[in-house]
Amino acid sequence: MSTTTVTPPALPDADRRTRRDVLPWVSLAGRVLLAGVLAYAASSKLFDPLATVRAVRAYKLLPEGLAVPFAHALPWVELALAGLLLAGVAVRLVGWLTAGLLTAFVIGMSAAWARGLKIDCGCFGGGGPTEHPQYLRDVLRDAAFVLVAVTVALLPRSRFAVDPSVPPEEPSEDAHRSARRERQARALQAVRRRHAQERLVRFRWLAVAVLAVATVVGLVAGAAGTPSPRTTPLGSNRSGGILVGSATAVHRIVLYEDPQCPVCKTFEESSGAVLTQAIDRGLVQVEYRMRSFLGPESVRAVAALGAAADDGRFEELREQLFLHQPREQTGGYTIDDLLSLGQAAGLTSSAFQEKVRSQRYATWARTTDDRASRDGNIGTPEV
Repeated sequence: MSTTTVTPPALPDADRRTRRDVLPWVSLAGRVLLAGVLAYAASSKLFDPLATVRAVRAYKLLPEGLAVPFAHALPWVELALAGLLLAGVAVRLVGWLTAGLLTAFVIGMSAAWARGLKIDCGCFGGGGPTEHPQYLRDVLRDAAFVLVAVTVALLPRSRFAVDPSVPPEEPSEDAHRSARRERQARALQAVRRRHAQERLVRFRWLAVAVLAVATVVGLVAGAAGTPSPRTTPLGSNRSGGILVGSATAVHRIVLYEDPQCPVCKTFEESSGAVLTQAIDRGLVQVEYRMRSFLGPESVRAVAALGAAADDGRFEELREQLFLHQPREQTGGYTIDDLLSLGQAAGLTSSAFQEKVRSQRYATWARTTDDRASRDGNIGTPEV
């Protein structure tokens, strides 16, 4: 006669203890992941604050008076959230705040997508207009991070967190404990819970204070770091534009361009000769407002154009830049490239070479780009 061994089902208390052991590690993993993402995003923005301002403006959701402060404060708030998550301070509150911030990003990207804007999300630096937006990828990625943040916020305990662990209210497992000892144990447990809750409240206020300080630091740093050009090229007006053509021309055209922009090169190839003829005949005056949002190579090129304007050869160098435009993000428009193109444009003076080497007009290039962004230009070329 054979016997069958039946395994009894796991006890509910055992299941509860298992979850109690595993879930804090899940919370820790979520905290570390979110802290890493936020720290990387913050560091990418801190080193190029103007790009962050440009990225926020490109969404067209906030007025200028709010877009600039938000852009300046954002990377510092992200850095503060990363530190609080990593340390485990006010985990539940910080988890909800992180989820809220990431949800705002998802809403912003979805709104830009729905309105047909062609912009880069700027989540990890950069941002602004692009010919190849990746909305689906960016929305799904940030939505996944929102779920991680909500998970962290919902879990009551987390490993390696400075938050105090609040003891759960559980009945005694000692059936032989006297009623008096049971009352004493419950009273002690209540005191421990109250003290832990009081410490949690203090940690929540600490987290709020850290985020408030981070916001103030971001606003102050942004205001102090806003570049102000000490020198501007000859012929540059208050908008940063370079005027080409007769002031008595019948028409005036404002043209936004970036020397590194491939579409601008196409525009120059198709319309440059016609525009030059109109300028030569005195029909139009063109105000070139040069953008430099496609990287440091754009800044170098625009700064060189400023130096060329001093020598009266802005148009000649601009033509050479588009004629020999390098591919994006390949390190093109080096100083040697610009000096060589300058020679081809007839710019051989030692003054021009010194200005290009020292990048005398780099700050002017950045402030001109920021002004164009502030004026509402979100892509090039724009006429």
